[in-house]
Amino acid sequence: MPLKLLFIAPKGKKDSKTNQKPLFHMAIGVLVSLTPAEHAIEIADEHFGDAINYDGDYDLVGITSRTIDATRAYEIADEFRKKGKKVILGGLHVSFNPDEARSHADCVVCGEAENLWATVLEDAASGRLKPTYDAKDFPQVTKIVPLDYERIAQASKREKVDGTKSIPIYITRGCPYECSFCVTPNFTGKLYRYQNPDDLIRQIETAKKVFFKAKGKSSKPWFMLCDENLGINKKKLWENLSLLKKCNINYSVFFSMNFLEDKETVRRLVDSGCNMVLVGFESIKQSTLEAYNKGHVNSAEKFASVIEECRKAGLNIQGNFLVNPALDTFEDMDDLVEFVGKNHVFMPIFQIITPYPGTKMYWEYKEKGLITDEDWEKYNAINLVIRSEHYDPVAFQHKFMTSYYKTYSWGKIANRVRRNPYKMLNLITSLAFKKNLKEQLETFELNNNIRTP
Repeated sequence: MPLKLLFIAPKGKKDSKTNQKPLFHMAIGVLVSLTPAEHAIEIADEHFGDAINYDGDYDLVGITSRTIDATRAYEIADEFRKKGKKVILGGLHVSFNPDEARSHADCVVCGEAENLWATVLEDAASGRLKPTYDAKDFPQVTKIVPLDYERIAQASKREKVDGTKSIPIYITRGCPYECSFCVTPNFTGKLYRYQNPDDLIRQIETAKKVFFKAKGKSSKPWFMLCDENLGINKKKLWENLSLLKKCNINYSVFFSMNFLEDKETVRRLVDSGCNMVLVGFESIKQSTLEAYNKGHVNSAEKFASVIEECRKAGLNIQGNFLVNPALDTFEDMDDLVEFVGKNHVFMPIFQIITPYPGTKMYWEYKEKGLITDEDWEKYNAINLVIRSEHYDPVAFQHKFMTSYYKTYSWGKIANRVRRNPYKMLNLITSLAFKKNLKEQLETFELNNNIRTP
């Protein structure tokens, strides 16, 4: 029996307002691509302000969520169930908190959907929908499902975009490493999978056709590579870069620091269309890097050298830095702001260390009683949700937020736009970050009765 499906990407109330967001949620893109053609699909994405029609004639409502979106996901689910609609909850947060989610759904899906979604739809169509479907009870996912960009475009409310907005895609899935703060080992798993080259090229060409609108003769589409870790093996990495070069696109990617020390790899990244790389530097403080087991290979001096070498080659390095109340002082935050300014780091990201459900860190912190707040709305890496023994928690968070905002001062934005490649991308993203950070800081100061000069 054909079903009418509504897929929803909820937006947490404290989620960031940045333009560095892909055109659709990848989990929903996968579900759309897995769903047999006889079923009708509609997508509502709150990150783009899509309205949700609670009175729509839907047979199934599927909602996916990260931790920060979970509370909102439950609100939406409850409202649909009041209307008598069948609701399925899934995604990262739900997969690791199924007991919490069950009271809000008719069905909870845990883990990757590739090998279980057909069963879910068959059971729903025949009125036999089970309360739980767990990927562990199905064959292991060993391949990447090609995304059906044409169908995603038809189901979503997105218009075509120019090269300043990103189209998401996977080249690889999984990661063989086990970083304690990463959810990948326990969700996508350690099995490293590659896209079939022909499938990849076909998807990119289709995505261009349905989502990209050129702005000027030289403009290219911007793809956001959503890989957990693109670079594992240099030989295979270079093969993938050669493949991307053929596609004539710009793209951004998460990347490991160690590959950026190789000048030939950096050259190939730039040559294949890479405009920015997000790197988890974690810290510029040597003792903190050693606490994260990275001090033997990394240092602030090495970071500065890599950033400068990549800049000269035409590659933006977006640095991601963790601030930890157990390891970092107010002076360390000042040093970090100075480092970011001195090295003109492209679109820097500061995050308070946050133990997300599903990570090794979460279970360790939970066991030690270090988690002080499980209001999922606050799990955006800007709120302090763990114990702060050396500083008052409000004072620590305020120092963090003011430090982060300082990296987006007008002077620092002007300097990094002047020094880094892709100047328009630099300016647009920096202004969006500055606006969002200012709003979050002002809200925090208002809520905590903090007056600043």
